[in-house]
Amino acid sequence: MYITTNLLLSFLLALPIASIELRSGDEENFNEHLPSSRGLIDCFVWYSLQGDPSALLAKTAKPPCRVPTSFPRTLSGGWSVDTACDAAKQPNTCSLHTGAYCCYRNALKSTGPGAQACYDEFGQWISDPWLGAGTIDKETPLGSIIQQGKHVFADVLPYYSCCKTLFASQPETCNRYYEKRPPGQCEDKPVV
Repeated sequence: MYITTNLLLSFLLALPIASIELRSGDEENFNEHLPSSRGLIDCFVWYSLQGDPSALLAKTAKPPCRVPTSFPRTLSGGWSVDTACDAAKQPNTCSLHTGAYCCYRNALKSTGPGAQACYDEFGQWISDPWLGAGTIDKETPLGSIIQQGKHVFADVLPYYSCCKTLFASQPETCNRYYEKRPPGQCEDKPVV
């Protein structure tokens, strides 16, 4: 049953991919090429198949509440800069976490859940997804190409289905995504 459910979910989430036109060097305009027929149903199906996110949060490290404003490449505890939201690339970064200045990723294992923590320009952890917070990942993107593919299907495609939909108010569907992929909580601890 678990395999059948995952195959069905993968199929439903992959359907919109077939109509995405990708052009070399056109990554900045990716959202403009997303198909208009995607989304709402995929989001509701995905949401209904997700468990309690506390199980994922229990398997990940809590991020520090503050980081140095120099945004070092690595932090203690295995946190490393997320290349998709890198302070060294400002202002041309963090498009999926508008409001964040830098994000870090961490995974306790090479497969399974991982954490993403995002910070404002003052090094303060962001807790509100609408202000650029990171999220818990069901599958970490850190590691092999297979693991990165798992991350795309488990975390990225659902984000696009729920948060980039054209058929419903974005907060209504995007809040469902953030309910199942919350930012978690930070903790005060040394970071370097």
